[in-house]
Amino acid sequence: MFIIAHTPGCRQKAAEIAAKLADTQLVNMQEAIQDPQMLGDFDSIGLVYEQEGKAVSSCVVAFIREVLGSYDLSSLQYMFNVCVCEGSPYHSLKIVEKLCSKVGCAPSLSLTLKNGQDVSELCKKIVDGDILLAKGSLGTMFFMLANRIR
Repeated sequence: MFIIAHTPGCRQKAAEIAAKLADTQLVNMQEAIQDPQMLGDFDSIGLVYEQEGKAVSSCVVAFIREVLGSYDLSSLQYMFNVCVCEGSPYHSLKIVEKLCSKVGCAPSLSLTLKNGQDVSELCKKIVDGDILLAKGSLGTMFFMLANRIR
């Protein structure tokens, strides 16, 4: 089963992605933080969130640390990371990758999605199992430290 965890502002984009994937359940990150066991059993997960400033919201950070961090992710088959933004994702994609690696998983696919962009190409990459990670930035680690994102 595929779980797509989304921030409240990205519910529509998450629903569009879920509609193109089979056996998918949407989960609001804020609700999952309150009840981490609501995710149930899953073998694949996607994170869909908007950019906040030059990074990710505290909701995304808490979801990864508190919810994903409470699961045994050793048998996770696939994970994707989608930042919905109009411009550059700045450090967002890389921050999520680093936070995920600290709880024992790593995204296979990290992409930016524009608000009006069709999700078909993204879903094709998910179904095909493509691996595409965010390009690293020397400043990401310093940005995370300066903004107390650990």
